[in-house]
Amino acid sequence: MERYLVIVSRDRPDVLQRLRSAYGHKGEVEILLDRREAQRGEYGANRRSPRRATTDFGPQGFLMIQQHERVSQAA
Repeated sequence: MERYLVIVSRDRPDVLQRLRSAYGHKGEVEILLDRREAQRGEYGANRRSPRRATTDFGPQGFLMIQQHERVSQAA
């Protein structure tokens, strides 16, 4: 069975809610909020600004990653 990992931009809580309502009950879909922090020094001199990861989630506000089952090899 194929599984999907959906990562939603932290700036799009509306998308997170919609996806959880539509797919949250399905075992093959895992929906997560992006919790990454920006790299040190990313904001230059303004160190007091909140650090955010820079990822292009596109206009839809999320990334979908298809996960394939791992096949274990017998010894």
